[in-house]
Amino acid sequence: MSNVDEMITLVLKEPKQDGGDFSGFDLKGVSLNGASFVYATLNEANIDDSELREIDFSQASLEKSSLKNAKIKDLNFTGTNLEGVNFEGATLINCNFKNANLSNSDFSQAKLSECDFQGANLSHASFYSATIDNSNLAFARMMYTFMKQVVINKSRLGGINARGSDFSFSKLTEVDLKGSIMKYADLNSCTFKEVNLTNANLIGVELKDAQCATVIWEEANLEGADLTYANMQGGNLKNAFLLEANLHGTNFTNANLSDAYLVDANIAKAITKGANLENTILG
Repeated sequence: MSNVDEMITLVLKEPKQDGGDFSGFDLKGVSLNGASFVYATLNEANIDDSELREIDFSQASLEKSSLKNAKIKDLNFTGTNLEGVNFEGATLINCNFKNANLSNSDFSQAKLSECDFQGANLSHASFYSATIDNSNLAFARMMYTFMKQVVINKSRLGGINARGSDFSFSKLTEVDLKGSIMKYADLNSCTFKEVNLTNANLIGVELKDAQCATVIWEEANLEGADLTYANMQGGNLKNAFLLEANLHGTNFTNANLSDAYLVDANIAKAITKGANLENTILG
């Protein structure tokens, strides 16, 4: 039975529903604006196809709730428990997820713009085919997150921990990944443009067939990485660490490999035409 009319009546009477328990409520299609649910409980609520604006869910719990295809703008989820929440196909604009728990959440095919996930836990979440624009994910925990075919534009991901995450076939443009941890991540067939990976930990990462021309990899750790047939043209790999990396067929045309460490790397058929090899250490 729908609880939409009940919720609208409550909010019209008193917009502050802080601390309330609305677990299991059926709010499909609800339209709410300007309400407050600080420390409220909405676990396993159905909020699909809703329109939510300027709502404060900070410190609330929405565990295992569903907001599929919802239109969400100016919501505050600071410190909120959103574990297992389904945002599939949702549109999220200017939402604050700072320090929220979003582990095992689903943002598949969602569209996110100007959202802040700084310090959030996104481990084991799915962003399959999602689009992320002008957003801040700096220092987010993204271990084993499914980012396949994701499109990320003009966003900050510096300092993230994305160990073991799947970014294959992703497209990142004007993205800051400085100091990120992406050990053993899958970046196969990704396309990076104007991406900065300075000081990134990329041990064991897979970059087969990746398109990464002019990307900054300065002082990045690519030990044991697989760059088979990756396009690294014009990239800055100064002081990069490529011990035992697989560089079979990698295109380093006009790249800066000065002071890079390539001991025991497989450089069979690697292309280094016009590359800066000053002080490059080769095995």
